[in-house]
Amino acid sequence: MAQSVFRFLWLSFLISSIGDWLYKLALPVVILQKTGSAYHAATAFGVSFVPWIVFSLLGGVIADDYVKKHVLIVGHFLASGLALLLLGVLWQRQLSYPLLYGAIFLLSSVDPLTHPSFQSVIPELVTANQLVAANATIQTIENCISVVGPLLGGAIITLIGGYTGLMVDVGSFLIAAILLCWLPNEHHTNPKPAGVFAELRVGFTYTLKKQVILSGSLMFFFTNFALNMFEANYMYYMIKQLGYSLFKTSIAMTIAGIGALLGGLFATKWLANRKAGVVLTNSTMWAGGLTFLLLLVHQYIYIGLVLAGINVFGTLNVVTYFSLRQRTVPEQLLGRVVAVTRMVSYAAIPLGSWVGGLILGQGYQMAVVIMAAGAIRFLAGFFARYTEMGREA
Repeated sequence: MAQSVFRFLWLSFLISSIGDWLYKLALPVVILQKTGSAYHAATAFGVSFVPWIVFSLLGGVIADDYVKKHVLIVGHFLASGLALLLLGVLWQRQLSYPLLYGAIFLLSSVDPLTHPSFQSVIPELVTANQLVAANATIQTIENCISVVGPLLGGAIITLIGGYTGLMVDVGSFLIAAILLCWLPNEHHTNPKPAGVFAELRVGFTYTLKKQVILSGSLMFFFTNFALNMFEANYMYYMIKQLGYSLFKTSIAMTIAGIGALLGGLFATKWLANRKAGVVLTNSTMWAGGLTFLLLLVHQYIYIGLVLAGINVFGTLNVVTYFSLRQRTVPEQLLGRVVAVTRMVSYAAIPLGSWVGGLILGQGYQMAVVIMAAGAIRFLAGFFARYTEMGREA
């Protein structure tokens, strides 16, 4: 019974994830077609991450204060309407950048507001001994989509065009919302009596005082800054500067996704009996060092292989830090500390995206962005090894 109900959740997640990949590929393509500007394509990418900084904590409050099934359904219907609004903005003959960025911001705000409800509804749909299998199912879908999403999405957008791809995204949200209607209604959970702001203040205070957690969060801030200087401009680099088709660009992304998948598959075995601080700092430096190889390779398969190597170390980095955080932070504080550290690390994403786009917008080549991104990521790991986190066993 529980597994049959859970099926509606993972099917909804699968369909909306496919739609998300079409959106991620189609939006920069459409913006580049209309403007030819790397700056606006990168800025749009960065704007889409701002809501994670603004609304992540509020999403946790909503998950505790309202029926999670209803939050998810309303969120998907709202996302469908906002995706349609974005299409309307893009269809205008004269593109309005304030309207474009506003529509992207609104659509991107749905995910951080509903994601905590998605994560916390799973234990209410399956029994305790089914939790591992349920979470493994979600993670498998996410990893597989990261591999086949770029290739499948690129092929679809090549065939039907960017605008039609965005329309498919509208439909994916509607279908996902309908599937969620079959979920049972769970019991309502009341908010903590101390008050939202008081509880969050405890999480902020703990994070600032716990140097192991704070130094790790700051390392991820600079890592995300460097990573997104390149990632936000990836489509512009591959299509406009190197002259590749969307399909070949998607193949490179697929190869890069395989690296992330392999990093996750081998993380448990590879990380056993290794010091967390050593893994975190070394993997960050290796990822930064590999970034410089992008200066030497321009064939799309080789670019994908370099990105795959970077993603292997990036995945090991994330798994190690999450495990360290879970082992270090008291259970009653973990949720708030996770929210605080995620806000700090995500704050770098729009900033890095904007800086990368600004560099290209000033007429510099992608080589400048690659060198800056590689140096920042390497130095983030190098200096982090001398912090409390770097000395953590």
